[in-house]
Amino acid sequence: MKSNLMAVFVAVALSVSLPAQASASALPAGTLSLPQNGQFTLSVSATNPNMIHIPGDVVSAISGPAGTLTDKRLTSSGAVVFTAVTDKPFTFYVETRKGQTFPVAATPVKGQGKVYRLLGDMPVSTPEAKAWETAQPYESLLLSLNNQAMKSALPDSYTPVKPDVAGITVPSRLQAVAEQAWTGHALRIDRVRITNPHSYGVALREQDFWARGVRSVMFDSQAITLMAGATLRVFIIRDAEVQP
Repeated sequence: MKSNLMAVFVAVALSVSLPAQASASALPAGTLSLPQNGQFTLSVSATNPNMIHIPGDVVSAISGPAGTLTDKRLTSSGAVVFTAVTDKPFTFYVETRKGQTFPVAATPVKGQGKVYRLLGDMPVSTPEAKAWETAQPYESLLLSLNNQAMKSALPDSYTPVKPDVAGITVPSRLQAVAEQAWTGHALRIDRVRITNPHSYGVALREQDFWARGVRSVMFDSQAITLMAGATLRVFIIRDAEVQP
């Protein structure tokens, strides 16, 4: 990747601002992000099959202490089905094709099976993502990534990860909520909802969202002022290795 980031950052941001109605949808209901302690705490059925999905990835294995899991099956959709066969809490691990590992502290309960969608928080790099990023010129790559994120149609090689505004610069006069994020090989893209909580308009400038590692900033509206109480979304491409 080139290092002359600021010029590209401004040029790309100004050239790809799109109408607000093209904004992407939020994460599906029931999607859980990895907690701060790095371990999911979930209840699982001890009487019926449970299912775990990893958005943007494929489960390759599930393992736990002997005598805790049975009926372990990988599905054609990339999920895993299993049943707990103990009434005591235990820890198991879900591994994926892209190299992610999800530790789960499970509490067995009686009743209907549980279905979970789990998101990690670390960059996930694959040869396919590297090939996609390096197969096109730098400026075209940023434009393509922004446009695909607007449609929630990232390349298959990109992996959804935990949304987080940490490490993203947001003007102090505005409120920010992380909605969705993906990582590829060298790049990460975040979708953040920005709200103006004041009774007056606030000027919008891509430069105000600049921070270390940022490659481009794009608003989903061509407005130059965010009116009182209004909301828009901003898409921020940054280095995948930059962590909060």
